[in-house]
Amino acid sequence: MKLENSLSIVIVEDDLELRDHLMKGLSYFGFDLRGVGDGAELNAALAERPAHIILLDLGLPREGGLEIAARMRDNPTLGIIILTGRSMTEERILGLESGADYYFVKPVEIAELAAAIKNLGKRLAPPVGTPWSFSAQTSSLQTPNGVTVSLTAQECILLELLFAHLGQNVSRQQIFAALGQPDEISSNARIEVLISRLRTKVQKADPGTTLPLRARHNMGYILLAGEGA
Repeated sequence: MKLENSLSIVIVEDDLELRDHLMKGLSYFGFDLRGVGDGAELNAALAERPAHIILLDLGLPREGGLEIAARMRDNPTLGIIILTGRSMTEERILGLESGADYYFVKPVEIAELAAAIKNLGKRLAPPVGTPWSFSAQTSSLQTPNGVTVSLTAQECILLELLFAHLGQNVSRQQIFAALGQPDEISSNARIEVLISRLRTKVQKADPGTTLPLRARHNMGYILLAGEGA
């Protein structure tokens, strides 16, 4: 999958004028765009052809945007960007906790929105070519380019858990249990450091390659890496 111009995007906005404005502005960047007015039309559009990202208004008729986001978040390969006039901090938090990857308050600059779409598309993209593979026996991770990355004991435990739940959400509580750490704020910080160091290690070993580990706000992590070894 090409990461930018071939991204399939569905704009869920009941204001036809605004929807047309977004369609016109984003078309400049070469995205594959579709527009719908509510949750039912979104369901029909996705049933006809899956999308990579949805741009979601909150003030929709019948089914609200937060409800749609919560329903869609079970799909780890679908990105969610909220576009709304609701600017209160509490509303932003609700939007992110519902499963959104980005939260923009209208009006939003088209160029800024396009940059967010491209960035999210890169994070969502599955690895190209040979799948990633992990071996607990040799404490190693192999990138799609065939580069072997040596792992520490904790990195092995983390990746063994993630590969066992490939493409599925792994909660922080599951990671705490696997690493033998208590469920507390300090453990959260240690996990983030562990993942950050692992990402850096992969990038140093195989420049230009990014570990396809996606964080889900208040939910955990999802590894999108093909078949594990």
